[in-house]
Amino acid sequence: MSSGHATLLRNDSTSPLVRRCALTTEQVRAKVTGMTGLTPAGELPAGVPQIVAAIDERIVSGTWPEHSRLPSERTLAEQFSVSRPVIRESLRVLSERGLIVISAGRGSFVRRIDPASQGASAELLARRGAITAEHLIVARTMLEAEAAALAAINRTDQHIERLSELLEQFDHSTVPESADLDVAFHEAITVASGNPVIQVMFASIKTLAHGIVLRSLTDRKLAGAALPLHEVILTAIIEQDPDRARQAMSEHLGAARQFYGTDLNQPLADVLRHRAEIAPALGSVLRDLSRSIASTET
Repeated sequence: MSSGHATLLRNDSTSPLVRRCALTTEQVRAKVTGMTGLTPAGELPAGVPQIVAAIDERIVSGTWPEHSRLPSERTLAEQFSVSRPVIRESLRVLSERGLIVISAGRGSFVRRIDPASQGASAELLARRGAITAEHLIVARTMLEAEAAALAAINRTDQHIERLSELLEQFDHSTVPESADLDVAFHEAITVASGNPVIQVMFASIKTLAHGIVLRSLTDRKLAGAALPLHEVILTAIIEQDPDRARQAMSEHLGAARQFYGTDLNQPLADVLRHRAEIAPALGSVLRDLSRSIASTET
């Protein structure tokens, strides 16, 4: 547990956090805006983001499994040394994010998360280990092959210039820099598609896509098979050949399925941790990204 969480767990009534969090329910509510959508962390009262992160960590790690009942508000208030209204607001945020269900008179329960659940997201599912490398590769192929075809139809000179600049930078980049450039190239294609829904869909998996890209770039054989297809994709877009752009993108993303081996069916965060052992020169980068995917930050 982080030092911030340790501070929260102090049973010291004189701690600054306790004094800051001695609010009524009405005062807590007054500090929160955007009640019809997800409340941004910056708009939450003092103490709430830390408590949300601590409880979130216990849920995602499985310490509190699905359908289990959370401790009472009183117990949580004592554990975190804050007032019950602050705990109540923290639980409301967790409910808003789809992690728990609050049942009047019964308490709060860890919610089972499936892809169709309210509040579910690709990143949340990945943090719970429910998204494998293959899941992401298949989904990206479905999304980005069509994005490439649309880009070939709708691209402008500005789009071509941006895509060309990104590929030119590959020759002078490190592996971590290449991963950033690779994701930027794919994102630029979604922009060139002219379809805002495709852009939003890609943005929702961008962090996970970065993980797949970094894993792929540490595999010399895979990189040798996949990277040259960037030029094929770009040429097809320039020449406004949607069929060839679609096919090249499918082959480019599908190459991972030929080389990943046992990584293919493992949770993405585990894939990156495993790869850190095989590619020690990039171990710290791979581990950092693995932690980012499994992070409690929301």
